[in-house]
Amino acid sequence: MDYLKHLPALPPRDRAVRAAVLTGASTVALSALVWCIRDYHAFLALGPGGASYNVKGWAFVTMLRLFALSKRGATQVSDYPTDGAHEDIKNLPNRKGERAAVGGIIPHRQLSQHAPDEMKPYITNLFKNVVVQNSDILEERLSLYEKHNPALFVREEVLANKDPAAPKPSSTAYTARGECGHIHPDYSIHLYLSPADARLIIEKGWGERHRLSKPKTARFTFENAHVADTYLMIYGPRDTDEVEVVRKILQNSIRFMSGRENVEAPEWKVALAPK
Repeated sequence: MDYLKHLPALPPRDRAVRAAVLTGASTVALSALVWCIRDYHAFLALGPGGASYNVKGWAFVTMLRLFALSKRGATQVSDYPTDGAHEDIKNLPNRKGERAAVGGIIPHRQLSQHAPDEMKPYITNLFKNVVVQNSDILEERLSLYEKHNPALFVREEVLANKDPAAPKPSSTAYTARGECGHIHPDYSIHLYLSPADARLIIEKGWGERHRLSKPKTARFTFENAHVADTYLMIYGPRDTDEVEVVRKILQNSIRFMSGRENVEAPEWKVALAPK
């Protein structure tokens, strides 16, 4: 046992504990720093949209995650009614394949299964033409949500109309300050739908909730921030059959937001000249 006499003396217990705590804290701090750097770069990779495109914007969105829907929660529909959907929506087919991957909150973007280049003019036509064909109720302005992209709005005079005989826009139209939806640079789409339509669109695989689109029954919602509970991400169409589906979804979004059923279905094969 003499060899034990030549071993270095162990540090005092309290010093050893302090060293272990410091080492553990350093490891946690380093791991947190690495996560922050990676997450910040993932935030920047989504591109500009809504939140400031810098560290301040990333920090704001990171805080929102504490109150937003989880990624799994974005496809839950239990708070939406089972009856009352438009016939066009009831008759939609199921979307083929798996759901597209979606990332972010602000901005909120589609990450896979993007619309191919040949579909992009058709998607643009849908949003431009629906204004031309329904200019009495719609107008195009800069999105209040995205701040960089044009968006569809129910016209201010329609929202302000006090005539009791006139069709009344949905309460969601007032929450959203008239904004019905917009296209993103990746050609995914944000739209408001009626609760019953939203349920079927999600169930049939054509989209999912925005992560700030929380149920009205949730303890914390974003209605005071102008985000209502039927704000959906619609996946970008991959072929002309899917463009036709998006056309029907868009038409019924306008019906819901404007309160008018006689919304003309937008043309998508060609761009229409303004009237």
